[in-house]
Amino acid sequence: MPILDCHQVPAQVPDNFASVLPVEDVEHTPLQPFCWDGTCDCHEDDEAIAAVYQAVEDGLLTPDEATDFVLGRLL
Repeated sequence: MPILDCHQVPAQVPDNFASVLPVEDVEHTPLQPFCWDGTCDCHEDDEAIAAVYQAVEDGLLTPDEATDFVLGRLL
């Protein structure tokens, strides 16, 4: 509580805060198979990497974009 003239004054609780609820495995979806965590096994997923390689071959991603995507930098 804030102190005003040596007396504790009740402070109003702000109402502009959002509750944060952890959601397990939110980083991995079919459209986003790679997460930001460099130690995660998703970056070794041969099937997902092959799909990204095919996107490069099809001209949908540049090689740099594909690298960033697999490393979890292009979300």
